[in-house]
Amino acid sequence: MVREHQLSRMSWWLLVVSGFFHLSVGLSSIFINIFVFKVDHSFAAIAQYNLTIFIALPFTFIFAAWVARRTSTALALRIGIVLHAVFYAVTLIVGEQAARMPELLGLLTGVAEGFYWLAFDVLTVEYTDKTGHERFFGLFGVLTSVTNVVAPPVAGILISREDAFLGGLTGYHVVFGISFVLFVAATVFSMRLRSEAMKKLNLRRGIAALRKRAWLRLMVASAIYGLREGVFMFLIGLLVFLATGSEMKLGEFLLLQGALSFAAFFLAGRLSSRFRSRLLTFGAIGMSVAACLFLVPIRSWTIILYGCLTSATLPFFLVPMQGYIYHAMDETVANDAPPTTHIIVREWFENAGRIGGSLLFLGICTGGGVTNVKGLSWLSFGLGLVQLISLYLVWPVGHEGGGDRGTFASFDPDAKREASAAKRRMNPTS
Repeated sequence: MVREHQLSRMSWWLLVVSGFFHLSVGLSSIFINIFVFKVDHSFAAIAQYNLTIFIALPFTFIFAAWVARRTSTALALRIGIVLHAVFYAVTLIVGEQAARMPELLGLLTGVAEGFYWLAFDVLTVEYTDKTGHERFFGLFGVLTSVTNVVAPPVAGILISREDAFLGGLTGYHVVFGISFVLFVAATVFSMRLRSEAMKKLNLRRGIAALRKRAWLRLMVASAIYGLREGVFMFLIGLLVFLATGSEMKLGEFLLLQGALSFAAFFLAGRLSSRFRSRLLTFGAIGMSVAACLFLVPIRSWTIILYGCLTSATLPFFLVPMQGYIYHAMDETVANDAPPTTHIIVREWFENAGRIGGSLLFLGICTGGGVTNVKGLSWLSFGLGLVQLISLYLVWPVGHEGGGDRGTFASFDPDAKREASAAKRRMNPTS
């Protein structure tokens, strides 16, 4: 029996797999966008690549759940990792021509991410209990921050030196090759994960759960925050590269970001279970203060300062937000709908926001491309404030629910009946 606040053996193996996964992603993900830009010389191509990912994800979640139901959740996770490896194999084989097909690259990435993240989200619910959500996500955040500290500067050095020595985009191919090997290693370690087949999806009941005000508020808040994610996932790194003209400088910037987020995720993971709403507020306000930098002319120092401020404050928003969502999931699964259903509904909302943000960015690019600095600044400023709307929506969940942690029992009229049955019942099975 796992004691309170301790993680199960399967949780630790999931963290090991995600460590290899994120080390590979940390090496290559931001540089995929730079690779596409250097070949196509267009913001629009990057927007199309990321937009295709966000469109593919919701459909892939359903297909991945169908596969997991007939096999196992762990196998669905493994398929996602293998598809990531296939993506980098394609870039190695096809070369620069791959960057001229952003929609196809985005589709492959979207399918790979859909399998991986659907399975990962379900396994985190299976492997952690109600008291362990923040600890798991805190450790997960620290792990990803460590990989973000190590991987980007290594990738930046390799790309800069290999390109200078051999010419062309040789350095990118070296980094993509290393990512391919790391994904193979993650696949091997994923063999340790054990999970039974997923339960049957019941999307009708998952949608019906939106009648509960607490859950609906969280879903809308996720969609609003997704507007920001759909752009800032790639924009800041791209702006740093454009301002410095160097992959090595970009790697150094990401090193600084990773170090700051490491400390922030560590603190957020330790404090979130006791001060959820306060940390959420602090994170949202801190990110908004950083967004004001887009009101001054965009320079390399303003972008770097923005990246540092968000790295130090975003975890204080993100970790409590995840805690609220998973706590709400604990309360809603008592209605016989499996947690997979609620995860998919949540991802629909988040990706709807990401698609909206990407479309706004694509519209700015179409209206002036790289030269439309003013439009890009105002878009960045506006998207940098959307988490305040998410905070407004989530705030009653914590405060009307009783205490800083927020249960949902007194907030939702139906949850009093369900609360007694909503004990954590997850084992390492689906």
